[in-house]
Amino acid sequence: MLRKVETPNYQAFLVGYRLPWMSFTTSRSTLPSVQPVWTALAAESWDVARRSAQAALDEQRLFRTDERAALLAGLGAAEAMSGRIAEARLAATRSIELYPAQWTARRILVEADSRQRDYAACYLMISEAADVATPAEWDEALPSMDRQYALASYSWKLGQWERVAEHLHEAFPAGFEGMPEHVREDWFRLSLYRSLPEEASRAAASLIHLRTAASADELLQTIVQSGWTHEALPLYREMYRAQPGNELVRRRLVALCIKEGQLEEARRIASSAPLRLAA
Repeated sequence: MLRKVETPNYQAFLVGYRLPWMSFTTSRSTLPSVQPVWTALAAESWDVARRSAQAALDEQRLFRTDERAALLAGLGAAEAMSGRIAEARLAATRSIELYPAQWTARRILVEADSRQRDYAACYLMISEAADVATPAEWDEALPSMDRQYALASYSWKLGQWERVAEHLHEAFPAGFEGMPEHVREDWFRLSLYRSLPEEASRAAASLIHLRTAASADELLQTIVQSGWTHEALPLYREMYRAQPGNELVRRRLVALCIKEGQLEEARRIASSAPLRLAA
C-alpha cells in the first residue's frame, strides 16, 4: 500500500493542476459570426455566448466548415462553463467531427471530463491529439508545457507513476536540475512512490535548504520511514553542519548514526552537549 506523503505547508502541484482555460481572444477570428461569441466567452458571459452561437447556427445559409465548427466549439465552451456537461460534450464532439484539426473543442471535452473526474478520458483526449500544422484562425492550441503538465497530472491522479515520470522528462529534457521548486517537490514524492532511494535523496538535497529545520525534517523523515536510512544520513549531516545548535536535527543525526553503525560519530555528536530526549 502506498503511503501518502504530506507536509503541512505543501500540496502536490500535479494533484491540483488544471489546464488553463482558453482566452477566446477576438483577434483570433475575422469571421463576423464568430467574433461576438468569442467576445462573450472572453468576458465570461456564458448565456450571451450561448445565445450568439445558437442564433448564428440557426441561420439559413451555407457555412464554411471551419466556421460552423468554431460556432459549435463556442457553444460547447459556453455550455461547459455553465455546468451543462452533456450539452457541452455534444457540441464539442460535433465540432471535432466537422473539423478534426483543432484544439479548442478537444480542450472543451477535457474540461467536461475533468469536471466528472474521468481522468483516463482526459489523458486519452490530450495524448491522442495530433499537433495541428496549420491551425484555424480561431483555434487556441494547447502549449507544449501545459500539455505535459496535464498528462502528468492525470497520470498522477490515476496512480500511474512511471507515466508521470515520462511526462516530466518530456517537459524538462535537461533533467531534474531544470525543474522549478514546486515540480521538484512532486519529483521527490514520485521517487518515493517509485521506490528510488537515490533519486529521492537527490531531490531532498535540493529542497531542504529552502525549508525551515522542522519542515526539512518532516521531508527527510519520509525517507527514513521508507527504510532508506543510508540515504538519509548524509542529508541530516548537511542539516547539522548548517544548524549545529538545532536539537531536533542533532537528535535525528545521532539516531541515524547508531542505526548505520557510525558509533564514533554518534558519540562525538551526542557528547557535544547534553542530548535532550524528544518530548
